[in-house]
Amino acid sequence: MKSLIGLIEFIAVVDHGGFSAAADALGVSTSYVSRRVASLEAHLGIRLLHRTTRRVNLTEIGGQYYEKAVDIIGQFDDLEIEMANQQKLVVGEVKVSAGGIFGEEEVAVALADFALEYPQIKIDLNISNRLVDLSAEGYDLAVRHRSPGDLDLISRKLTSMRMVVCSSSKYFDRYGKPETPEDLRAHNCFQGKGLPWMFQNEAGEYEVKVKGRWSSNSGPALVNAALRGLGVVRLADMYVRNAIDAGRLEVVLEDYEIPPTITYLVYPDREYMPYRLRVLFDFLVERFK
Repeated sequence: MKSLIGLIEFIAVVDHGGFSAAADALGVSTSYVSRRVASLEAHLGIRLLHRTTRRVNLTEIGGQYYEKAVDIIGQFDDLEIEMANQQKLVVGEVKVSAGGIFGEEEVAVALADFALEYPQIKIDLNISNRLVDLSAEGYDLAVRHRSPGDLDLISRKLTSMRMVVCSSSKYFDRYGKPETPEDLRAHNCFQGKGLPWMFQNEAGEYEVKVKGRWSSNSGPALVNAALRGLGVVRLADMYVRNAIDAGRLEVVLEDYEIPPTITYLVYPDREYMPYRLRVLFDFLVERFK
């Protein structure tokens, strides 16, 4: 790319009729323009300009070079304009990582709606509970249920996830409703991922050890068991919201619920962000707020 050194200065000298006028137009010193043009001639091994004390004229080969140089610089200008316009278009591919049922149902539906609204967008959605390395694995963003500790990542609150205890009315009719979290020890409580059942009272958060004869690492499997009156389940409300709204499951112990878990939109820190990502971020935040 050394052949480009002095190209802008050379064109300016020709366009403005001299080194001083070119320097004024470029906002640099006359000696700087002279050195840059001399470097260009030295690199090419040809003389582009005839210099006298009064004027500067193009040599024959300098005239040919000038025409080509103007064309090249024009192409660079067109390229910059094209890139700037592309930055304002919602086009290209977006690679997203999300986990669990929230990723499968909520995020997937939102991204499908986004793709419908912007037909030049290509979506690559990976559903996995694995903590992916966004930068190393080429992801544009991830949806996570906790704020990242990585300083190279930026997070924006997307929504919140409430943990609820519930079962079917036929189970409660048969075994009674727990009035306090401690009452759960007498109930058939479904085991999920082995996590403790957390509650809170005036003294703060505390753990209740429960037991039961049904366990699964699948949220929908636990919901189905609860719907059949097998026992009590504690899950994120996104799993049971429809069943609760339909009256098929009943929530208990609401006064003892811990604060909702925040779901975040996480993305790598970058100086120049594609416009499609900015639009998608705003779309998702508005969707889930």
